[in-house]
Amino acid sequence: MNEDLQLRLADNAKAWQELSLSITTTEKEAFDRMHDGLFAAHGSHFMAHVYRLAFEKVLQNMPDAERSKLLAAFQQATESAVAQHFSTYPSVAACLACHARKP
Repeated sequence: MNEDLQLRLADNAKAWQELSLSITTTEKEAFDRMHDGLFAAHGSHFMAHVYRLAFEKVLQNMPDAERSKLLAAFQQATESAVAQHFSTYPSVAACLACHARKP
């Protein structure tokens, strides 16, 4: 391949990458607006239902390897969120010990 062709291919790849990033940013902004509007209008229970339906549809149309990656990421995120949530609360033992003390 000659040098001129290599430069043009590199420029084309760079242009496609820039276009892809701008589309991704635009799509994210549109999704953020739609999400925030639905969340404000319908609340967290509605959005949890939407997330579940979307997640199930994605799983149904995914190759096995990608499905495994997504499920592993979901499990890791869930475990992290649960650990973070419960780290702000005392353990049952700590709670019982505190309430067992009499002033």
